[in-house]
Amino acid sequence: MAPCFYETCLQFIAQKITIRDEDREVYLKDFDIIRDYILNGMREVDSVFNSLYKGPSLFGSYSNNVRIKYPSEFDVIFKLSIPYSSYINVEEDEDRPGFVNLDFEELMEELYNCNGYNDVYNHMCDLVDQNNQYLNRSRLQTWLKGVMEDCLDTNGDRVRGNWGDIYTLIYTKRGLAHTIYAKCARRTISIDFVPGICFGTADWIDVRYGPKFRYKCEQWYAVPKPTPGPYETRCYAFMVCNPKVEHDLLLGNQNLKVVFRLLKSLRNAYGMRCLKSYFITTTFLWEIEIQNKNFWNNPLHIILEHMLETLATDFENEWLPFFWNKELNLLDNLSQDDVEDCAYKLRKAYNTLRQYKFAPNLTYKRCLTHFEVP
Repeated sequence: MAPCFYETCLQFIAQKITIRDEDREVYLKDFDIIRDYILNGMREVDSVFNSLYKGPSLFGSYSNNVRIKYPSEFDVIFKLSIPYSSYINVEEDEDRPGFVNLDFEELMEELYNCNGYNDVYNHMCDLVDQNNQYLNRSRLQTWLKGVMEDCLDTNGDRVRGNWGDIYTLIYTKRGLAHTIYAKCARRTISIDFVPGICFGTADWIDVRYGPKFRYKCEQWYAVPKPTPGPYETRCYAFMVCNPKVEHDLLLGNQNLKVVFRLLKSLRNAYGMRCLKSYFITTTFLWEIEIQNKNFWNNPLHIILEHMLETLATDFENEWLPFFWNKELNLLDNLSQDDVEDCAYKLRKAYNTLRQYKFAPNLTYKRCLTHFEVP
């Protein structure tokens, strides 16, 4: 009886934190309007951006259907494809696994010889370091920041949503993202716009899985994620990513996403702010490689227990490898105190919850203390 009741508690909590269809419709339609207002406005105010921009692509928690409670936060890659991009020499960054340097030397020669892209060539001269011909990450971000600010200055910082609400738009730059906070009387929507430089596959990128996903690995992005460290190359380092393949790997595993949402709710209840959603995503991606597909058909409490132990061990070992290059430790950007605090709380949650399947007097109220619900 105990395991069944514990499972019932988890199922009920999972229902409480899952986005309701009516909320999804309200937020998503207004998100579409705000996203298009910003990106189309950027195209209008900057001809070079208009030439490079190749559309938006959702990624992250909402795209992967693991967002909890309300769909109020969105992550968007806006794809930038430079003409003659096949001439970009994508080099591994020797000091930073998982990062690349984008050598534009051959590309700039092609642009220079093509009369149709004079404005793009002239602008790229400002973004590319003239000494080594690498694309400078900070210059790229400064340019895009200016384009987004020009968009709001020219077109205004107010947008009418699908349901008549008037949103005020506030821009801020955080990390690799250009963030728009859209606020109206009834809700707030935040959108992280992340620039992604398109490039094709490279021989050194580790593609471990079979033919089912291999064809989707032909399109990669280099994103301008800030890189800590003393090396001079840091201003040229871009992180590689392939959110499309990550999304597809997470699909079709019966209880995986339910447990993912439970972990995020537990994280919030325990105050583990340093346990980023991408850390949880990465742990699941590695487990997808390890586990038989039938593993994800197990009851929620079995998968939750396994993932809690896995995450606790990762933090105790201070090692969580990046899925696309296992030499990059994603925990390196956290402080020692944050890693130790998260390891302690994850182990505590694991040790407590693993006993609930044996607890004869377990109550829903007791189980609920480990999760944050609306």
